[in-house]
Amino acid sequence: MKWFFDMNNPVMRTLSTLADIVVLNLLTLLCSLPIITGGAALTALNDACIRLVRAEDNELARDYFRAFKANFKKATLAWLLFLAAALLLYLDYLAALAYVPPLRVGIFALALIGLAISFYFFPLLARYENTIKATFQNAVRLAIGFFPRTLVMVVFAVVFWLACVHWFSFGSLILLLVGLSLPVYLNAVLLIGVFEKIEK
Repeated sequence: MKWFFDMNNPVMRTLSTLADIVVLNLLTLLCSLPIITGGAALTALNDACIRLVRAEDNELARDYFRAFKANFKKATLAWLLFLAAALLLYLDYLAALAYVPPLRVGIFALALIGLAISFYFFPLLARYENTIKATFQNAVRLAIGFFPRTLVMVVFAVVFWLACVHWFSFGSLILLLVGLSLPVYLNAVLLIGVFEKIEK
């Protein structure tokens, strides 16, 4: 029994990481309440998840807000651009639904591509100093260059979110606790190898 409560055993480490993921999700939701701050919140979440995966010494909340503040300007501008693109795709989807239903497949594919790029963009923004344009270009290159990882990230996130929406009575609680932070944490696990390669 003493072994179970040892903070260095795998069970306790897993529970500790899960607790951190929940805290990060709640912080991100709180910081995204004014929708305009969503980009800074996501950037801070990516930074914090990468730190968790790398087991870097950190104070979770303090480092989250530090990253939120440090990246606020660029992240907010980038976020507004992503939101504008999402709104345009949504309007195109509605138009396709009314006039050319087969076009919905192409619009859905574009949405998935945008999601894939965002999975690289915000971690890059969090960890590297660069312009928004250069960060976006690097995100596109990495999404294509590491396609198998990109596919895993997108499929997991989409299936996870759709499952939570489908079984909403239970899924709503999951979304509240880990809806954003769990996919970002798993993305961070996959991105560590990518970052190690580009940092060499």
